[in-house]
Amino acid sequence: MKRYIEFSFYLPFFDLIDDTDGVFSLEELMRQLNIRFNIMELYNQYLSYGEGVSRAGKGDVFVFFTKYDKNSFILIDLFNDFTDQHNMVKLGVRCEINHDKRIRDILNNIHLRAETKSKMNESDDDLLKLDTNSEDYPKEIRYGDHIYIKNIYYNTI
Repeated sequence: MKRYIEFSFYLPFFDLIDDTDGVFSLEELMRQLNIRFNIMELYNQYLSYGEGVSRAGKGDVFVFFTKYDKNSFILIDLFNDFTDQHNMVKLGVRCEINHDKRIRDILNNIHLRAETKSKMNESDDDLLKLDTNSEDYPKEIRYGDHIYIKNIYYNTI
């Protein structure tokens, strides 16, 4: 039997970090997984990629591991796709199955509040874990004649 479960979906960056209705689900998610990172520094990193059209093709992946289990983490992919008009980012969570009910509730709350969003994916097939493999980075992304580079950072904010 699998020990971990993964969740992921895309939503606008500002829907992820904004505190609405007195509920700050990202902080609650961090608390439940015993993960700490500075949300303001994540915000500043996001802004450092530019605004509007100049942001296209920029952004990196940030992975924040739990303190005692390097197989459980929060992944936030800030890469801005070339056709993105909604500042979409990927939020991914990998946790032990025994935490899945509470984590699912928090993620459903984040997903529900997001104005624009993708379908939420839930699986035990380790695809999100594969996305964190440092050997696959930096990733070269081609769009027309342009080449963009996406890096991955671990517990850096």
